Amino acid sequence: MADGWKLNQPVLPKDPGEIYALEEAVEQALNEDGELHGMRFVGETLGDLEGKTLELSGCVFERCTFGQLDFGRMSFVDCVFEKCELSNLRITSAAFQRVRFVNCRMTGMECMRGALMSVAFEDCMMDYLSLSECKLDRVIFSGCRLRESLWADVKMPKARFQNTDLSRAQWMRTPLSGMDLSTCQIAGWNVSLFDLKGAKVTAAQVIELSGLLGVEIVS
Repeated sequence: MADGWKLNQPVLPKDPGEIYALEEAVEQALNEDGELHGMRFVGETLGDLEGKTLELSGCVFERCTFGQLDFGRMSFVDCVFEKCELSNLRITSAAFQRVRFVNCRMTGMECMRGALMSVAFEDCMMDYLSLSECKLDRVIFSGCRLRESLWADVKMPKARFQNTDLSRAQWMRTPLSGMDLSTCQIAGWNVSLFDLKGAKVTAAQVIELSGLLGVEIVS
């Protein structure tokens, strides 16, 4: 890629083996060391749980549903989420490293003070997503829908948006300098000229953004 960085893929066990009960596995982990490793969960539900820490590594989640989770710290390393339901999930101080989300529904999900490193979102439904005080380092959004998403105080030193619908997104103190948005939908943005400065857009997108300049384009 022209920006010179590549995504590190999740490193998973060669044979995930047995399918586990998610809530039972998490509750057991919380009673021990707070760690889960190398497990596969299919069609499970996890919600209304709380604890100090929860660390998951080398895990695969397929068609799982996540409800309200209240932890002092959560981390996901080398994990894959496929066709999972994370809508309206609220998480604070979570870390994601080498994680893939594929065909997941994340409508209204809120993430505050999170760290995302080598994370891929592929064909995910993410309308009304809210990111606040997060850092995105080597993060790709590909084929996603992020309509009316909110980005507040987000640092994105290495992020890409590819064929993604960002219509009516709101950007607050989130610089987009160097970001290539040419394949994305950006109509109806609420963004300051300071944050927008240096972004790469098409001529047609410039017309869509003309309202930010307070000018009217005539033929």
